[in-house]
Amino acid sequence: MKNITVYTAMTLVLLSLFCGCAGVSKEEIKEQERPAAVSGRVSKTIAILPFENNSVTDPEKYAPLSKGLCAILIADLKNSNTTLQIVEREKIQAILKEIALGQSGSIDQATAVKAGKLLGAQSIVFGSFMVLGNNVRLDARIIKVETGEVLTAESVAGDSSGLMNIAVDLAGKIAKSMKVAFNPVPLKSSGNLDAAVYFSQGLDALDKGDKEEAKRLFSKCVKLDPAYKEQVDNVKGLSE
Repeated sequence: MKNITVYTAMTLVLLSLFCGCAGVSKEEIKEQERPAAVSGRVSKTIAILPFENNSVTDPEKYAPLSKGLCAILIADLKNSNTTLQIVEREKIQAILKEIALGQSGSIDQATAVKAGKLLGAQSIVFGSFMVLGNNVRLDARIIKVETGEVLTAESVAGDSSGLMNIAVDLAGKIAKSMKVAFNPVPLKSSGNLDAAVYFSQGLDALDKGDKEEAKRLFSKCVKLDPAYKEQVDNVKGLSE
């Protein structure tokens, strides 16, 4: 009887110690294995690369939109109260310059992944645009940088007089595919296409270091469609 009592006591002590240690380790394991999106400790970081120009109508005229669409999408996502961390356009341009990829350079999947790794992004968006008559089409793919896999492919299209509406539609689809909220700011204009070209040319001039030419083009853009003033205000390095 005495031996049984001692054995029972020892068993209870060991179980108590084991359960205590096990409880701590389980909590630690749960915390370590919890997805970043759930724990909230790590935000989703996404980079949007310049779009390739596949325009059929006046391809040379609309070539600058490659940068402009990228900037507009970045602004749309940033202003939508999304939890996504958006890589700054200026940082993207610096990386593209580093890997010797100019505005007219074609961005394939391998190049997109390489740029994404250098930018420290978890996902990267790249694609193309097409102006055909009075219509504009945007095609985008979202790539998981770590594996290089295509997470989703999205397309939007509409009348060329509503470029801002088209861009907002695509930004919303990007946010939805990343499983984050998207609350766009109400548009003041549907988005004049020619104004978007001036805006895009201004970005290109700024990237080349010609601030005076950039200001002139941005001024023409805003004069043609005042709604683009918010886009111009988002441009960094203009007043420095």
